[in-house]
Amino acid sequence: MDPPSLEFMKLEVHHESRTALLKYNRPFSGNSLHPKLLKDAVTAMHWIESQQSIRVVVVTGEGKFFCTGMELLKFDGEGMSFAIGSDFHELNRIFILSKKVLIAAVNGPAAGYGTSSLALFDLVYAVSDAYLFTPFVKWGMAPEGASSFSFPKILGHQRAASLFLAGDRITAQVAHDVGLVSKVLPKEGFLPQVMKIAQRVADSPSESLRATKELMKAPVRQDLVEANDRECALIHKERYGYSEFQDAVSKFREEQDKKRQLKSKI
Repeated sequence: MDPPSLEFMKLEVHHESRTALLKYNRPFSGNSLHPKLLKDAVTAMHWIESQQSIRVVVVTGEGKFFCTGMELLKFDGEGMSFAIGSDFHELNRIFILSKKVLIAAVNGPAAGYGTSSLALFDLVYAVSDAYLFTPFVKWGMAPEGASSFSFPKILGHQRAASLFLAGDRITAQVAHDVGLVSKVLPKEGFLPQVMKIAQRVADSPSESLRATKELMKAPVRQDLVEANDRECALIHKERYGYSEFQDAVSKFREEQDKKRQLKSKI
């Protein structure tokens, strides 16, 4: 079966159909989470999960950014949904339940979901000049991607709070030092390096890969599923679209308009 045709995701199959390369494909917006991108991402991951030959999935971004999280400037009339059963909720669920080896190739800055989703991957590689941050409180939002559970578990409460509550920005090297990134790689030839690692992993005995991942994920999988449910339910009920979010986005849009006007005068 051929890969599905997608607009805002790029899906390629490599290495005798053992590895899949999935790219967020809205480089003009920093690969932000437009509703159509989320729909394409869910479609792509469902197809990947249905392919028995695919053992490893590499997720990266097209252009300079990995993923900059929720779209703030324009939805083309479509609002994003965080409700249980929405594409956003489902994408997290697929990542959590996947039996494939998931690799994130952080090719540039990662904001919001671009950072919070990293703990759902088995391996995370980042370019040396990447930086990560989660401006959830700034936008009147709350953690997502099951990160309210995964980040305190991996980083510890205080480091997770510095990202979520204080909105601190961290470098790829710091993310590696605290356990969120597996390895920092040179920018030159970054994606080929990650694909080479993915191919090496995919060449491993398939049942050993499956069993090893299952042993590692089994103790936390249900916690991640429940965290995703809690986060999406809360954001849908009292965060996204409500007054604090609307005020923050309005301020952001005004700032962007002023910057554009200033540039046009220069």
